[in-house]
Amino acid sequence: MPECRVRVIEEAYRKLDKSGDGVVTIEDLKGVYDVKNHPKYLNGDCTEEELYLKFLNNFETNGITEEVGVQKDGKITKEEFIDYYRGVSASVDLDAYFDLMIRNAWKL
Repeated sequence: MPECRVRVIEEAYRKLDKSGDGVVTIEDLKGVYDVKNHPKYLNGDCTEEELYLKFLNNFETNGITEEVGVQKDGKITKEEFIDYYRGVSASVDLDAYFDLMIRNAWKL
């Protein structure tokens, strides 16, 4: 993956990692991601914590998946975040579009 893409992904990760400890947790997310307007929260299907965990689990790539039968830990390392976006990057041809996409998604 080109360095310009890695830089913007790292910028997004720094925004998420509010505590600056190198691991994104539910507490970090609460400052940048609000689930209170999520349809499953509004209709009572999920609690805030469940929705935060689901969000975090999207980024976990360290072999901890339901398909493999191992439980996810609900934390995102920078490596997991970059690895997630490595997969996204593969489907985006232009660096400028990828940069714009990440900046818009994370309000950078």
